[in-house]
Amino acid sequence: MKSSIFLAIALFAVGIIAEPRCDPKQYDNVVRCYSQFFFNYNLTLGANYTLPDFNDFANNRGRDELGFNNMDMAKVCMIQNSLTNCIGSNSGCIDVSYLPQIFNVSQNDKFAYTEDFFVSNYECKTAYDITMNNFYCLASIGKSGNAAIMKCVNTLNSALANQVDVCVAENAYTQCLMTVYQRYCGNDAATYICNINNIAIQHVIPSCIPTLISCGNYEH
Repeated sequence: MKSSIFLAIALFAVGIIAEPRCDPKQYDNVVRCYSQFFFNYNLTLGANYTLPDFNDFANNRGRDELGFNNMDMAKVCMIQNSLTNCIGSNSGCIDVSYLPQIFNVSQNDKFAYTEDFFVSNYECKTAYDITMNNFYCLASIGKSGNAAIMKCVNTLNSALANQVDVCVAENAYTQCLMTVYQRYCGNDAATYICNINNIAIQHVIPSCIPTLISCGNYEH
């Protein structure tokens, strides 16, 4: 679930160079998969394959994702897993360099959609049990821990404004969020948010991969 604040604030200004791994022959399949995916949230692709505004999509999905019933989160994961299975071997196309070639998408949203695809895969496949077992706390931390989370965000933005190395700044942001999540939801939640942030960084700032912090192991 996206109970954390995405890294997009920091990433939009970062230039990304992707390795060629998406052939134009794959574009139609990606469009088809996302068209089916958005239908589940009462959204459609616009003219010229325009992706829905990411905030509109997140708000529609969030009614289930951040609700009061973890069965709604299970529904979100079922929909996400259908998208993942549909994309299949075309996952290399879900990239900040290729999404603008496939869809009409804003500069900000190309980062948000890329992060979302891979983070959601982690939440709904690799860490599904953690997502479900910690659902209620993770769904509420955006409110209960809002002040602490915003302090992490503001520190990140300040570091980037002062030209601190982006990898150093992102790692500090991750560590800050880990502290917040540990305080409100426990050690597994801290590991969870660390993995989520690392996955997002891997796909939008690949140059930071060698210096990503270790998240540790889950206790449960």
